[in-house]
Amino acid sequence: MSNQKHRKTYDTLCLLKAKGYQNVKIYAQPMTYIKKCTPLINHRPMQNMLIPEPEELCGNFGYEYIEGDFNSTIADSSAVYLLCGAGLLEKEFVKKYQIINSHPGYIPLARGLDAYKWSLYYDLPIGATTHFLGDYIDAGEIIEQRKLEIGKYDTFHSVAQRVYENEIDMLVGAIELVDRQHKFVIPKSNDIFRRMPYDLEKTLFEIFENYKEKHAEKG
Repeated sequence: MSNQKHRKTYDTLCLLKAKGYQNVKIYAQPMTYIKKCTPLINHRPMQNMLIPEPEELCGNFGYEYIEGDFNSTIADSSAVYLLCGAGLLEKEFVKKYQIINSHPGYIPLARGLDAYKWSLYYDLPIGATTHFLGDYIDAGEIIEQRKLEIGKYDTFHSVAQRVYENEIDMLVGAIELVDRQHKFVIPKSNDIFRRMPYDLEKTLFEIFENYKEKHAEKG
């Protein structure tokens, strides 16, 4: 995780605590990645600044907080690491450890940024995936995949929230699935989604309604 307040980190730690996990170490390093643009339509939970600072949060939960560059603080190759928000990691570092990522898209159909938005735009399955970090961006060794159903009363944001909630649930749940047999997904191309441009974002609500009309559960 980063050493800054981060909603996905907060929600993941809350679920870990709720599920009774005790021996948890939190590794935090300075965030080096800065978003280059603000989306026209925000489909991710807001970074709630009312939550405690990471070190205080970990102390309240009884979790060990370790801050510093990952290369100097992480050394246990037998442990399982959940990635909550730390920017891009070096390839050599990734190869050494079991690092699990939760992705808001159904891999390998929706890889990269704004996966939920692009899934609507290209009429792809809406879903979430947990996988080990490896040689491929948002691909490789898959732990779990979920396709989400769309209801006739759903909205763009209600589905986006459900995608996010599944990400958190699957990320924590992946701990129990590490030793199971996994499938390996090799992407057919190196194409990954980038940030959706504003001119396409402006059409998203209409696209969502068309998507819902086509895919929503009846009844």
